[in-house]
Amino acid sequence: MLKVLYRISDKGRPKQKLPNASKENCLQNALNVFGHEDFYVFADNCTQETIDMIISKGLNPFNLSLGNSGSWRHCVNFAINNFSLETFIYFLEDDYLHLNTAKTALMEGLQIASYVTLYDHPDKYIDGINPFVRFNSEKSRVYKTETTHWKETNSTTMTFATSVKTITKEKGIWWKFTENVLPEDFNAFQKIINYSIRNPFRFKRKLISALPGLSTHSEVEWISPFVDWSTI
Repeated sequence: MLKVLYRISDKGRPKQKLPNASKENCLQNALNVFGHEDFYVFADNCTQETIDMIISKGLNPFNLSLGNSGSWRHCVNFAINNFSLETFIYFLEDDYLHLNTAKTALMEGLQIASYVTLYDHPDKYIDGINPFVRFNSEKSRVYKTETTHWKETNSTTMTFATSVKTITKEKGIWWKFTENVLPEDFNAFQKIINYSIRNPFRFKRKLISALPGLSTHSEVEWISPFVDWSTI
């Protein structure tokens, strides 16, 4: 079973995003792909206009005023307190777009790894940004499930899927790296998967990302390659 925990906020740093990646369009895209059932919206520091938009989609948001890290922690506690340990959860931020096959693939990925992202982050192919990238690539392993390929990767954003059991076990690590206003996602994943340049396959936990990406962050500079996301 998959539960989607969707965080939306009217605060945040201004970024150049895809023209079709408005708050409403990203939410509607997520609903189209994952469905209304088991879809929970956490509206953090949102205007009444945004709240009304969410309600117009047939959703009843949880209204928060906790900030980025605080609202993410709230979602973790919500999952732990309300779902069984075997439940899968998809922490989803409000500026992502998905392809129609994303849900099916996500469930496949969760059968082979503790952490799964549908986003193929471009930083894994550019020297000088991610410390584990050399010659515009990272050392990895590639897997195949029924509908897509996956690669082991060293980090992702705060949009990812895992199980309640896993996030409960590693809650202390996540709390350490969400003490500040902005989560330290890269450092959290380094601690969790014990990534090492010398031993790239000796992970405590596997984090895998879809190849090619089945979702993208909507910031123009960092979109998943090989898909015309402006048409989604």
